[in-house]
Amino acid sequence: MNKGLGSTSKRSRIANYMDAFPEEFEVLEDNLGASEPSIRLQTKTREIILSCDDKGKVIEEFQLRQGAGSREEFIIKQKAYNAINGYYNDYYTGAKIIKNSFDEGELKLELADRTVTLTYDADTDSVEEKDRAKRKRMEEKEPEYKQLSLFDLPENTITPNKKTSQSQIPTQAKAKDYDKWADGIIVKNVCNNKKYKVKHDNGNIIEVFDNEHGYLIMARADLKVVDEV
Repeated sequence: MNKGLGSTSKRSRIANYMDAFPEEFEVLEDNLGASEPSIRLQTKTREIILSCDDKGKVIEEFQLRQGAGSREEFIIKQKAYNAINGYYNDYYTGAKIIKNSFDEGELKLELADRTVTLTYDADTDSVEEKDRAKRKRMEEKEPEYKQLSLFDLPENTITPNKKTSQSQIPTQAKAKDYDKWADGIIVKNVCNNKKYKVKHDNGNIIEVFDNEHGYLIMARADLKVVDEV
């Protein structure tokens, strides 16, 4: 007869649950070493007891701290948090998160050229996205390429009384200019040989889609177009 999950597996399930916990917390009572593991936590607004049943489901029981608002208010915050993070996983997987506030209902992430803020609109039950372009630092740099004329060449490079051939005239080097990749074309990452579909071309940064991991951010230098539609 199956007796269900053992204490070691239950402790592991509770620990994994705590790793993904949306609020900052402190431990009030640690009973994870018991035959029926549990732990009591305290956040800014709640006191929580986590345990695990014999089927491996983590049970979260809580009560709000005095003055922390109503249970209904907490449920609204939790719904907003789940919606915002679900949106992030769908469209910005792998992007750097710089703020993820459960209480404020806001997630900020950083891309190469902009900062994106995600919030939740309870009236429309949808996630709102606001972009802010990054400020580019203006730095004076020596140009990588410089156009030359015959007058810029040392005198010993010009032979008198001879017609200068086309190959003797230095050509102007051009800065590398990328062709914009259309949304939906197939590219391959040269590092892992996996194929992806282009979602958005941001110049040196390409947003691609992968069936397994969702939307990813990759460097153009790591990608090449393949002959697929």
